[in-house]
Amino acid sequence: MLARRLDELLAGATDRRPMKNADSKSAASFERVVVDGDSFVLKVVDGRTDWLAIASADNQGRAVCLWEDGVYADLPELIDATVVGAARLGADGSPWPTALLMRDVGELLIPEDGAVDLATHSALLEGMAALSVHFLDRLPATTYMPFEQNYHFLSPAEVTRQRVNGTIDGPQPFIEPGWAAVRARLPHLVETVAPMIDDPRPLADALLETPTTFLHGDWKMGNLGLHPDGRVVLLDWDRPQVGPFTGDLAWYLAVNCDRLPESKEDAAERFRSALERRGVSTVAWWERQLSLSLLGAFLMLGWSKAEQADELDWWEPVVMTASGLL
Repeated sequence: MLARRLDELLAGATDRRPMKNADSKSAASFERVVVDGDSFVLKVVDGRTDWLAIASADNQGRAVCLWEDGVYADLPELIDATVVGAARLGADGSPWPTALLMRDVGELLIPEDGAVDLATHSALLEGMAALSVHFLDRLPATTYMPFEQNYHFLSPAEVTRQRVNGTIDGPQPFIEPGWAAVRARLPHLVETVAPMIDDPRPLADALLETPTTFLHGDWKMGNLGLHPDGRVVLLDWDRPQVGPFTGDLAWYLAVNCDRLPESKEDAAERFRSALERRGVSTVAWWERQLSLSLLGAFLMLGWSKAEQADELDWWEPVVMTASGLL
């Protein structure tokens, strides 16, 4: 059931204390809540002022839509979204603010900035594959982020739009200087991707012509954890989408680049093997889809690699090769 007031969502709470999610890049507020002796986390978002909701074109509170549509209850056994309740707190039918109540799994989360061992990394990719395959033939009826929006929400054009609106926040102030620094180092690389940053539709369309499935949208380490039995904790479901199998993988490789315990190539093969073991034949489409997904990941995060010379050296041939596929 969907609550309409916080006191309804938090019935039985005996303690509420503000908390700071150090990895959160949105303007959401967090509280630690105790109910019947158990610890939970309350997340409240107002998408009218939250830069991430605005940039990702979230007009409905998609993380709560997943609750309303029963998606959390239908996840594969390997995935733990931790969500136990949700509320819409707006008046007169407004979708905002929204609230999610989640089990407190802080002790299971990947430590901030800590090394990630191969066993944990492998378990995360197994969970990613399980999620990709679980909804393959029966995509849930829910509210999705348009796939192309991936390539808009961290773009310089979006920074400009939010600067005008006064909602610029999170990593946005670093995007324009980041691209300028990459251009100073590798001007030909930025010249190649600049038209795609301005108009990513051809790339998005090309990827959507390859096999697609349900994607979470944000497999960064700050959203991830691991149960002792191998189940993956997966938080922040605000960008669910229908996209290529390698969409979540490419983002995972790009955003977690400095914490991977193996090469990106080996990680990609590990994920591919996990898909194949679950009955997904990748032979006909894997190379093209992975190349284009990695190109898309660079459109989203290339600016963040300005001070990482080794990273840029890895991405340069990947991006140049993939751009020739369009």
